[in-house]
Amino acid sequence: MCGINGFNFKNIDLIKKMSAITSSRGPDNEGYYFSDNYTVGHNRLAIIDPDKRSNQPFKFKEFILSFNGEIYNYSDIKNKLVSKGYSFETTSDTEVIIKLFHLEGINAFKKISGIFALSIYDTKINKLYLVRDSVGVKPLYYYYDSTFKKFYYSSLIKPLLISIKEKQLNNNALLSYSNFNRNDFRETFFKNIFKILPGELIEVQNGSYKRSKLINFDFNNFNFNNSVSDIINHNFSKQFMSDVPVALSLSGGIDSNIIFQELLKDKGNRFANYSVKFKGSLKYGEDHKIAKKISEYYGAKFHSIEVGSKDFEEAADKIVDIVEEPTGNTNSISNYILSKNISEKVLFSGDGGDEVFTGYDKYKSIYKISLLIKINLFKKLNFNFKNKNLKRLFIDNSRDLYLSFSEQNLFKSSNKIYNNFKYIEKNDLDKILNHTYDLKGNLNLSSVMYHDLDTWVPNDILLRNDKIYANKGIEVRVPFLDKNIIENFLMLNDFKKFGLFFKNKNILIKSYKKVLGMTVKKKLGFNSPFAGWLRDDLFNFASEVLNKNYYDSSNYINLGECQKLIKKHKEKYYDPYLIWNLISLQIFLRKFKF
Repeated sequence: MCGINGFNFKNIDLIKKMSAITSSRGPDNEGYYFSDNYTVGHNRLAIIDPDKRSNQPFKFKEFILSFNGEIYNYSDIKNKLVSKGYSFETTSDTEVIIKLFHLEGINAFKKISGIFALSIYDTKINKLYLVRDSVGVKPLYYYYDSTFKKFYYSSLIKPLLISIKEKQLNNNALLSYSNFNRNDFRETFFKNIFKILPGELIEVQNGSYKRSKLINFDFNNFNFNNSVSDIINHNFSKQFMSDVPVALSLSGGIDSNIIFQELLKDKGNRFANYSVKFKGSLKYGEDHKIAKKISEYYGAKFHSIEVGSKDFEEAADKIVDIVEEPTGNTNSISNYILSKNISEKVLFSGDGGDEVFTGYDKYKSIYKISLLIKINLFKKLNFNFKNKNLKRLFIDNSRDLYLSFSEQNLFKSSNKIYNNFKYIEKNDLDKILNHTYDLKGNLNLSSVMYHDLDTWVPNDILLRNDKIYANKGIEVRVPFLDKNIIENFLMLNDFKKFGLFFKNKNILIKSYKKVLGMTVKKKLGFNSPFAGWLRDDLFNFASEVLNKNYYDSSNYINLGECQKLIKKHKEKYYDPYLIWNLISLQIFLRKFKF
């Protein structure tokens, strides 16, 4: 985990201001490179080869590298480079990247496997290259001033705001947030500040820039010569490399426990486990209890972290400040409380296991619906059913199937709350989809899961994890979202995913059944007690924030309807996650004065 900032001109004061904002991402070293046509600043979190010889920006011949992330296959690449005559002065992955680029140019980015957002500047031709990993684990943003031909980039949004004269709210981002509880558009909540998309390359030269898709998934790369557990072990073990202590976010569920078992093989019990428990909530305590039992059984360090309703109230503002945009996912609170209590620099998370290995019940429903669509003899006819499941039987494309089961179904009252609300439809996805833009036909579960990997995964799970933990100088690694794991298992035949008896995570359970005996049957997740707290402990907090006295956001949301919604939920469970969505948005609007 590091912070990188740069632009295509010289300004020492500006780069120091930008680097000060990203300093929490890399507290171990701060480095700079200046020239008339390029300035870069780097905040380093030292994990591989912590020696100062690997500090960045890193220079080799005419190239200047600033790199955030980890390259998991760097040892293999290094051996090949040595065979071609290259020598190395460090043991870092940083030096491997820059020398591979020296040898192969932009093709080098297709050969590195890991989590990364990086910049390379060629001093001979005054050209800047920016690229992001194909899954989107590491964030990278840019702003282009077309008047003065100035191009800025950063790991965070706020360093770019320094150079924008007037902040403007991006209504498309608000539209996405009201539909999906996140922003799936390329442009952030701030107009003219954009994400570099997963797998995207940006080249900057002579005051202009161009974007191109460079790194794609290769789903023809299935490898079933080895067992599922062998494939997982091979790829996970590369992710476990670290020259500093590591930890695991452990629950009672399958995914984090598979990582736990693989960590035991790699490191013995020389790693710490952290698990969340909810204050005063026995109903949702099974996860934590199982995690503790497993840790104790294997003699691994175990840290119990308590999260209470008060944490939601106290942390909501801080989380918006850290994430830099509204974050409607209540898991962000547990992420934040965990981040304050972890002493290790590297944290492994089970995130991605559900998305790659069918952990959600909705995936089972999609699979069943897709089977019924195939045998629906009337699917060519135009029936107008009110029943949602009957409507689904007449869907004829993966986009509509994805939308039918998307987070659009989470909220009941968005149309009453959000001014000018409209549902995002399949054609609107042209401006959203990245890897799956050209996904045609394939009316099956795998296609919908691929859409989730293209939207929900980078724009909620990974964004939230990266920013919240990086704020405390912690790098989060997500082994289940390894590019090789995705390529092997995401597009696997739907029947193989579930087996004959429609079993979630069928492949994982079969492969690890001997060591998963203690896990819970149904993991409840971080956010389980929230809805109840909102009816009691958090009722006043919600009422105060979603009020004109807190901030008049009536240009965007109907605050009167917000109050009705809060009261309705207090009387009977109703739309609690829309309420949190609105709380986070209201805090964001006030913070940035929109």
